[in-house]
Amino acid sequence: MGGVGRYRGTVGLVLAVPVGTVGLVLTGTYLGGFAAVLFGLVLVVGWTVGMVRLVGRAFGCFVAFFAVALGGATTAAVALARDDVILGLSGVDTTALVTAARDHPEGKHPSSAYDVAGADGVPLGELVLDLHALAVGDRVTVRYDPWGRAAVHRPGDLSLPRDLAIAAALNAVLMAGVGYLGVQSARQRNGGPAGPVP
Repeated sequence: MGGVGRYRGTVGLVLAVPVGTVGLVLTGTYLGGFAAVLFGLVLVVGWTVGMVRLVGRAFGCFVAFFAVALGGATTAAVALARDDVILGLSGVDTTALVTAARDHPEGKHPSSAYDVAGADGVPLGELVLDLHALAVGDRVTVRYDPWGRAAVHRPGDLSLPRDLAIAAALNAVLMAGVGYLGVQSARQRNGGPAGPVP
């Protein structure tokens, strides 16, 4: 790939970051989980191939691995911002009953997932909180979307400005990293000064 091609490839990969993270969330929201999985697989393969073509096989695979991991965190942040918007527009507050609990003590952020149901016993969804924050039989005020497009949250946990800022910052970091690698790779190809890109 020549220098001009590398610059074009860099622009494509940089633009793929917000398109991918936002697109993945919208796909899961409106087309379902299966469509989101397929779209996610296409993104991962396309990203990996693009990084390999841009900076070489060994380094490209290495960078793609970490970029996909960061992309997962970015997508989760975008999903939280989506929940803020949907629940802010059409969310319903209610007192829910915790009907089941699943603990996830592993990792940096241990958590528990709680199945919650409304007063009439109808399941409202899954509420994720800190580890052991609630117990089966507890009652908690939640906000849910009647159409099931957003995850269940406690009203006080929602903050669109915060979640939008986190999503934008993670997208910006990923875009800047890819842009830097692409520019350095193109400069090296053109014989100019370059950073440590193989």
